[in-house]
Amino acid sequence: MLRIHETPRRSRSLLRHCAASVAVFASAAICLLATPLLRAQSESSTTGKALFEKHGCLSCHVVDGKGGAFGPELSWIGVLRSPASLRQSLTDPNAEIHRAFLTGVVETRDGQHLEGLVLHEDDESLSLIDAGGGRHTFVKRELKTFRREPRSVMPSYAALPPSDLDQLVAYLQTLRTLWPVEHVERTRDIGAPSENVEFFDRPERAAEEHTDELLTALAIPEGARVADVGAGTGFFTWRLAERVGPSGRVTAVDIQQPMLDLASQQVKRHGLSNVDYVLASEIDPHLPAASYDLVFIGYAYHEFSAPEEVMRAIRRALKPDGRVFVLEYAKENPTAPAAPQHEMAFRELRSEIEPVGFRLIRIFDFLPFQHGLVFVADR
Repeated sequence: MLRIHETPRRSRSLLRHCAASVAVFASAAICLLATPLLRAQSESSTTGKALFEKHGCLSCHVVDGKGGAFGPELSWIGVLRSPASLRQSLTDPNAEIHRAFLTGVVETRDGQHLEGLVLHEDDESLSLIDAGGGRHTFVKRELKTFRREPRSVMPSYAALPPSDLDQLVAYLQTLRTLWPVEHVERTRDIGAPSENVEFFDRPERAAEEHTDELLTALAIPEGARVADVGAGTGFFTWRLAERVGPSGRVTAVDIQQPMLDLASQQVKRHGLSNVDYVLASEIDPHLPAASYDLVFIGYAYHEFSAPEEVMRAIRRALKPDGRVFVLEYAKENPTAPAAPQHEMAFRELRSEIEPVGFRLIRIFDFLPFQHGLVFVADR
């Protein structure tokens, strides 16, 4: 069973029932598909779809409104997961399992043994769905035992030929149907620029927030040019500078000069010299046009007093294949270590950023209490 980011209940419902929101690249896409590489990719994903259906995956998973509801919906798994993690889920389903998809094991007092997914549990009762789609409700005090086991009910496909696995992954990567987003009037409070240096530089932060895993997932190549917008004390700045290497360059951007000074000190302490510093205004990050492979916005977007203007400027600063990464504490997650005005909801981020000319291409579903979203310019 493929692990999927646990989305709010309303979002999962919308995902099943809303129409697909798919970008259409008419004549340009037709021309691109004429190239041998993309034609091969298209053929591979088509074969992968046939394999997906042949192996009965639709009996457990919903894709674009069709299939079973036993496992997580896969309509947008290509946005959530990298090819490597998709392959791992197919070959070793037990490697990464969200708690919601652990195997529930029930033994009744009359000797009945049932396994499946737990749909609901409270102090008094629990309900379970088995692999055949049957639903069972139990009163806990009447059971002999109940436990969750750290294994998936999904079978392993490790025995498939490598070429079949490649084609399955290619197909799953094409599943990118997100529910439509509407540009609505912004009503959230804009967070004031934070000066909480102690919180930014707390020793446990990197481990707590999965910082290294996050930066690895971004796959920043050596020699890249990166802008760290809202650099703060430089927590990400020096780490980004290490990732791009001596041949790359990082631009630290902030509207507070004291923060840039702290970022500069951090960079020097780590023996790095490939960082420039820019004092921005509230409406303009002052980045040169068509210059950046990646614009990194870590816990700063919610403080933009004029987010549309800033994001338009960032869009202009991207190279044609450049990306924007936005990281925010999730308003939906009660464990996020931030005040409400310093958190954002997934819906808010999409509804503000996409209408300015961006397209969401990846969601980091491994972060503990943050939204990590990768956008590209929707040209």
